[in-house]
Amino acid sequence: MSLRRKLLYGKPKAPLLPVVEHHQIRDFSIQIGTVTLHGWLAWPKSETSGAILYFNGRRESPTTIFRFLGVMRHQAVAVFNYRGLGQSSGEPSEKMLVSDGLHVLDWLSAETQLPLSSIVIVGRSLGSGIAVQVCAMRETAGLILISPFDSLINVIRQRLGFFPDFLLQDKFNSVQYIQRINCKILSITGSCDTTIPTELTDVLFQRWDGELTKHVVPQGQHRGLLRYPCVENAVALFLNRLIDEQLAAQNSRKISP
Repeated sequence: MSLRRKLLYGKPKAPLLPVVEHHQIRDFSIQIGTVTLHGWLAWPKSETSGAILYFNGRRESPTTIFRFLGVMRHQAVAVFNYRGLGQSSGEPSEKMLVSDGLHVLDWLSAETQLPLSSIVIVGRSLGSGIAVQVCAMRETAGLILISPFDSLINVIRQRLGFFPDFLLQDKFNSVQYIQRINCKILSITGSCDTTIPTELTDVLFQRWDGELTKHVVPQGQHRGLLRYPCVENAVALFLNRLIDEQLAAQNSRKISP
């Protein structure tokens, strides 16, 4: 792995696998050519009505989203280490991470026997750049973006000032892809985030005219944003709304002549 990509992606923290009553968590692996992706799947012990695929932030354990399993009792939740990180082999790059994301999404659909219209994508920070591109290429139930940005180069420049574009191999220019997304989006940001200021999130959504729900955490910073109870509540409300809309659409189809 090149030095620049080592600095960009970093080493993920160790996985945290909670013991919960409503899900059973198991490892999984997906073979893509010579590369093996390693991840974890939290499977509901009761009825499965939907699924979630999480793309984690830089140096974050992908299992961080498991802290929300309490409000995802009927959803299968899949997370995985990006290629070249954790137990996954290969070398990361923007192109390959997006391709891997599509493979894992299709695997999750097959594994749960759920259509893409029942799967929600979640992306945090760096992972939002992957999530946006995956959702631009697949019709999913919804998209949750936590601390998203317009482009990675702007994230770097707001911290370092001038930064030559050619030095950044993986640009994650989300603003180019957001217009292709048709599903509802929940945006979660911290008002005091200095890593990805809310201004960069606002620029991202200026190019999108879909249905957007915004949740801003007062005094919330970049780190620890998922620890706020209000964030868990916002996620729960968004997921429940999507489920209610899906059920209403199914019932409407049943009674149509």
